[in-house]
Amino acid sequence: MEENKITDTFALDMLIKLSAAEIKRSALEQHNRDAALNALRRFALVFLPEDEITLKPQGDGCELTAYEAAYIIVKSTTDSELKALWYIFYPYLVAASPHLDDELYEKTRDELTRTDVLEAVLASRYRSLVNDCREDLEAAGLAGMYVEWYEPYSKFREEILDSGDTREMEMFKKLLAGGDFPAVADGTEKLLDRDPYNCDIALLNIAARVSILGRDPVSRENELKEVVTLIDEFLAQNLDERKQAYLHYYRGLCLLGLTAGGSVELDDAKAEFDVCIEITPDFELAKFMLNAIEAKLENLN
Repeated sequence: MEENKITDTFALDMLIKLSAAEIKRSALEQHNRDAALNALRRFALVFLPEDEITLKPQGDGCELTAYEAAYIIVKSTTDSELKALWYIFYPYLVAASPHLDDELYEKTRDELTRTDVLEAVLASRYRSLVNDCREDLEAAGLAGMYVEWYEPYSKFREEILDSGDTREMEMFKKLLAGGDFPAVADGTEKLLDRDPYNCDIALLNIAARVSILGRDPVSRENELKEVVTLIDEFLAQNLDERKQAYLHYYRGLCLLGLTAGGSVELDDAKAEFDVCIEITPDFELAKFMLNAIEAKLENLN
């Protein structure tokens, strides 16, 4: 499956550009504005090539640290995307700065761990860049600060809502309903790495993957076969009827797609939709597919 095209370099560049715009329209005096922009530029230079940074050195104003500049930005901005980006990338600032300003760190943390900011992170297209898995961070030898910094977001997205879903699962369901299939496929694949036996996650992943199949016949067939394999792994579990029905429905869709290459017979796909109806007689999507297949079989005969 195609990887998420949002990279940390792209997102960090966006952070710098949005932050610079925020500083330029702030009520700071000119010399403080120049100092904040210079601090932001120094931070950018640690991670981005100089020739790709559009922010130029400003006048000879007073000096500000990156911690001071960051706090000015997150305290004053009302841009939810910018706050989300600062939450994601603040550990980069700590890594780039030789001396941690404990007081500003705590004040900035208070600003960026509010519920509205965590909601913005979860809804952001940059959410996949949050490296908040404790095991991964510790295995990479990263400092405990990283684990501590991302912990509020980890707890927030795993919070159980009245629907019984976590906040993250609810978000992926909304994305699926809105047609953002690549985001759902990529995000749920990462969730399955952490929770490989969760059928609810798998169903979202399967639904997204069958919706973004490529046009190349070979890659399309390989993807369909991978999804069928995933479905079969979950069908081997003792699941409730609703989940079984949906798994057979998606298996039928995959087999239907594989009939184009001649590796599967139309009757095999039809059998999956028949099972759906046996399990849940009111499964309208399965009924629609059965009617379409039966019409096609009549035309062939």
